[in-house]
Amino acid sequence: MWDLDTIVAQNNHAAVSAMMTAERVEVADNPTPDVWPLAYLAQKLQVGPPILYEIVNGYIDIEYMERFLNLIRDFLPEHEADILSKPLNQRAWRFCRLFDNKYFPLGVSNPGFGINDLLSRLPVQLMGMSYTAYHNLDMRQGYLLLMSLVPYPYEDDERDVEDDAVPFNLADTTRNKSKWRPQQSDVDWLSRLVMQLTDGGTWLAPMGFEITKNNNQHLTLKQAVNTEDVKEAIRRTVLIGKRLDIKIEVTAGRSSEEKLQTGARVVLLEQVGKIAGNDLVKRIPAAGWYNKQLHLMTDRSRYAGVGEFADWALSDTGLTVLDHNYEHCQYIEGATEPLFKWTCANVEELAEQWPRVRKVRKKIDHIVEWLEGAPEERFREMLEFLLKKAGKLPPPTPRHPYDPWEHMCQLDTLEEEDDDN
Repeated sequence: MWDLDTIVAQNNHAAVSAMMTAERVEVADNPTPDVWPLAYLAQKLQVGPPILYEIVNGYIDIEYMERFLNLIRDFLPEHEADILSKPLNQRAWRFCRLFDNKYFPLGVSNPGFGINDLLSRLPVQLMGMSYTAYHNLDMRQGYLLLMSLVPYPYEDDERDVEDDAVPFNLADTTRNKSKWRPQQSDVDWLSRLVMQLTDGGTWLAPMGFEITKNNNQHLTLKQAVNTEDVKEAIRRTVLIGKRLDIKIEVTAGRSSEEKLQTGARVVLLEQVGKIAGNDLVKRIPAAGWYNKQLHLMTDRSRYAGVGEFADWALSDTGLTVLDHNYEHCQYIEGATEPLFKWTCANVEELAEQWPRVRKVRKKIDHIVEWLEGAPEERFREMLEFLLKKAGKLPPPTPRHPYDPWEHMCQLDTLEEEDDDN
């Protein structure tokens, strides 16, 4: 079953993870390998002359090879001979490395990335903040500390008046748990269910939740109704899974009522309190400061980078890969990521922006790493500075409510009608 919500959530987690990885680490992680994996050696040890092997494959995939040649001539004509001199299974990798140097990083780190993968899409690593990433709070300490200074980016988002997929914390339901333990019949039931479902398949529990099979050892539970009976059924299902060594993933969330009562920033501030102390958190303005305010206060100070972080958190950098995430994109059914087209317009836009992307990320990396060196002490110092400066600021211009349509990625993307032609 093609579950777009799960795919988008996973992609958005990867987007923020990529953002939190310092650029110098990315460069170190993506060198051209000195030694290629043994799988590539095995491919080269074909029976018969290697050149004949490629010629035969060339005839079979003549259109495919022609498209690759056109791609080289469109974007790397000066490197045509270099790329084509490589073994067939290394040409896409070589293309990517040369393209990275000339335009912008494609974010391809797997040496097994092949020509067919390259032709299917322009690989673009989006790194924008997202609703799911904000609420999951699976971030570095420095990011959490800085996020506490910034207004909630998704004010009036319709998802704030909806229950989360699992609108409760399962741990809270076990405080007065019953003495129920799985019987063999329960174990047999879950075993049969897992065997009946294909990977990606979903089972709808009559009482009000869904189980999706990721593989034989990993299930995801979601779309749960917020009732005590459902909570107990989920608790029992997790216990049955433990008997079978099956991981049943249950991501704790909140009901719409809890969201409205507590406000979006409360959970974030609780996390920051664990890092920097609750007394310090109480001094942070309830709504935070807008990015323009943070720029005015910090750009010419030792805290430069805070404004750029706020730009990123509010999707307001003006840079495609930093302002957009994977819920801002078009998908075709069956695809696990948006299929950006290899167009001159796409490449030119991203290449023109890349130096500024690097500059913004460098500033954010610097302030994040500085904070993480002594989180409580340095965050206190920074907050004291901001509170003193804030009194001299002009009144802010309020942001208008969050509109997802205003944040849709404008890169040219393959759509269903394109795929049909």
